[in-house]
Amino acid sequence: MSAAVALRPLPKKLSTEVVFKAKPSPPIAPSPSPEGTIGRDIQPPIYAPIQHETWRMLYDRQLAAIQGRVCEEYLIGREKLQYERERVPRLADLSERLRACTGWQCIRVEGYVPEATFFLLLAQKLFPCTDFLRHPTELEYTPAPDMFHDLMGHLPMITNPRFASFFRKFGEAGINARDEADTVRLGRIYWYTVEFGLINPTAHAGADRDPRLTKIYGAGISSSVGEIEHALSDRVRKIPFDIERITETPVEIHHMQEELFEIASFDELEQSFEAWATAQGLMPA
Repeated sequence: MSAAVALRPLPKKLSTEVVFKAKPSPPIAPSPSPEGTIGRDIQPPIYAPIQHETWRMLYDRQLAAIQGRVCEEYLIGREKLQYERERVPRLADLSERLRACTGWQCIRVEGYVPEATFFLLLAQKLFPCTDFLRHPTELEYTPAPDMFHDLMGHLPMITNPRFASFFRKFGEAGINARDEADTVRLGRIYWYTVEFGLINPTAHAGADRDPRLTKIYGAGISSSVGEIEHALSDRVRKIPFDIERITETPVEIHHMQEELFEIASFDELEQSFEAWATAQGLMPA
């Protein structure tokens, strides 16, 4: 599949059912944009004051937590996206800033999307973003990804050309998944890289590995204050990146991670994934 993937029609309904422990605080008025609206055409909901306050609290807590803990690529992306602190940002504005960096755009969704649709979106350089915000009682954890996770976890890394290239190739490989086994393996790669990835230039140095150089790039960590502290602690075993091992490592979603994988660079991430996907017949040789 070529780098330029033609935009194909999306299903009329993208989201699957999401079950919340606490319902998100509803906006005063929902977005008038239908699900599947892309980029600058996305109109925002009218958010309630409590939602803007929740955003400010999440913003401030995360900003304090990431200092010295996230990778430089994330920090550069965060700066490029120019997030507002005082109010919930507009998806359209962030999408336009993202497009200026790597050509990617945001597409509005109402919750989870099926795997096949998700792969298709990534291959077309579209990242699905919700526009609902977690309940203020769920600052530490939300059972379903909300817009803070999408915008502050994922988007900064997609401003990085190397990571964005890997992400698009991940979507292209996913389109070619032949069965549930392929989808499961891809899901594990996604979990241990995009969501819970760590980077350390000495990851493969054995006894000479320097744990002080470990930084976060995974969105599931960077968007959660609790995960940020936990991921870099001695309670988590750090394993040198091994894509074959990752595909055989089950995903644990019910508690904080006990082991995570470290890439040495984003070159390693992209090249390892491309070699694996090619060997699996998910990408052309």
